[in-house]
Amino acid sequence: MDENIAQSLYNRAKTAPDDPALMFKENGVYVTKSAAWFWDRAERIASGLIKLGIHAGDKVAIMSSTRVEWTLADLAILSLRGITVTIYPSLLEHDVAFILNNSDSRAVFVENGAARDRVQKVIKDLPGIIAIIVFEDVPVTDDKIFTLRQIEKLGDDNPAPDEVKRRMDSIAMDDTATIIYTSGTTGPPKGAEILHRNIIANLKDLLSLTFNVPGDITLAYLPLAHAYERINQFGAIYVHMIYAYAESLDTVAQNILEVRPTILPGVPRVYEKIYARIMSEIESGPRIKKALFVWALNIGKASLPYRLAKKPIPAGLRIRYTVAKALVFNKLSQKLGGRLRIGITAAAPLAPAIIEFFNALGIPIYEGYGMTETFAPAIISYEGNFKIGYVGKPLPSMQVKIAGDGEILMKGPAVFKGYYKKPDGTPAMIDEVGWLHSGDIGDIDKDGFVRITGRKKDLIITAGGKNITPQNIENLFTTDPFIAQCVACGDNMKYLTAVLVLNEQEITAWAKQKRIIFKSYKALTGDKQVYELIKQKVDRLNEKLASFETIKKFVISDHEFSIESGELTPTMKVKKNKVIEHFKEALDALYDKD
Repeated sequence: MDENIAQSLYNRAKTAPDDPALMFKENGVYVTKSAAWFWDRAERIASGLIKLGIHAGDKVAIMSSTRVEWTLADLAILSLRGITVTIYPSLLEHDVAFILNNSDSRAVFVENGAARDRVQKVIKDLPGIIAIIVFEDVPVTDDKIFTLRQIEKLGDDNPAPDEVKRRMDSIAMDDTATIIYTSGTTGPPKGAEILHRNIIANLKDLLSLTFNVPGDITLAYLPLAHAYERINQFGAIYVHMIYAYAESLDTVAQNILEVRPTILPGVPRVYEKIYARIMSEIESGPRIKKALFVWALNIGKASLPYRLAKKPIPAGLRIRYTVAKALVFNKLSQKLGGRLRIGITAAAPLAPAIIEFFNALGIPIYEGYGMTETFAPAIISYEGNFKIGYVGKPLPSMQVKIAGDGEILMKGPAVFKGYYKKPDGTPAMIDEVGWLHSGDIGDIDKDGFVRITGRKKDLIITAGGKNITPQNIENLFTTDPFIAQCVACGDNMKYLTAVLVLNEQEITAWAKQKRIIFKSYKALTGDKQVYELIKQKVDRLNEKLASFETIKKFVISDHEFSIESGELTPTMKVKKNKVIEHFKEALDALYDKD
């Protein structure tokens, strides 16, 4: 019988108690904790939950940013044969109330006092909630409120190791492990039921590919409420890796230097920012430094096909590549800690030019593809199986095919059970013969590599009847150092327009160089000289596109898209419908001027 995740941690703690398992900051310094420490904390929390009245099959929610307590709570819930319900901490109160009610959650872990107050406002209508458990030490003013420290004290006073183990060992592979709620951009959130066998199928696939290996260190900063970061967490436990926590999204760059990860899961926005920062430093540096970088980059690109195919690099090129590595590449790799073995980009498309850029510099960035409904990875690139512009090949247990309309279909043991309490919603995703309909369009080449070309719902059909996939246009535009984000628009219109977000650091430096006087970044985005600069950039990028794909007019946003503005998901994917809604008046005006 396969180990479930809780058993995997338990067995690791018993057979290799000193095995380093977790890294997080205490008093401003990273500390490493062992597998034995990890299990001991999880077991004490689990014993406390038993004393509270949590039974096998009960749902317990977690609403918090990514931190070590999230993982401890998750493993405690799973060890009791419970079901972890995930809630993004950025959700509005009515969505939090909906998820707690829809999932039948019995308790909820929250991060701090502010999150406790938000949940307290809604649980008066949720009599099934027996406890709110706060990770941080806060004043307790209600008999339903507990701190995590109090729950652990309950566990210490009422230890139940035998009951925890009995429940853990009774877990069946077809039991639900977690319910992950989608963002609900087109309606109420839907809870995807993920079974224990879905999780283990993915982990066994990744292990068979030696994608991650014991002793690897990975840095967590994406939301654990999302399947992408959650499979990374479980992978670290299952494969005996070290799971390190960034302090916050704002400190990721510094934490990378401190943790020096060997595996770095990321999303396109992160790598786009690193790319922009490198290019900005090169552009603003001495002319000789820029020339050296360009020379080294060209050498890296020339050698890349040989390295990807694991073929010998021709002698002359190999010597130049060795010199380029010593003079340029090794220094740049230090920006990602200096020992990165695998960088992963997923959750949204990253421009192939940026992937080529990093790999040319000897920084291995591989693309992957999956969905909440496949518990993240379904198709992945890795060393020896990598082709720029493609998201990779299906995991060993997954089948992938292309439907007649170009939609990507998937089948395999990682495909979810269905949507909780929504039996009518699942058939729209999984057909009668078991194929999961992804909603993405793409193709498969002769070597089995899968390429994503867009979302069915994002397809732009112009007034002239041209079908345009905006993804490639948007990816192209974000390769320019001055353009941070791009949303192409123009459905049912005569031509395409776009909403552009500028790279604040780059445009601010340019404005100062041009001695443009401005009071704020917001004011600078409305400057005529800035508009003319960006128009030149747009015109140059348009030369690489077919005439019907070109961006004829554009709007410059006065702010970067964010989770708080509602224009990004918690995994930093752009919510195009929200962007178009927010900029509707400005976009309409572009067409009204004709």
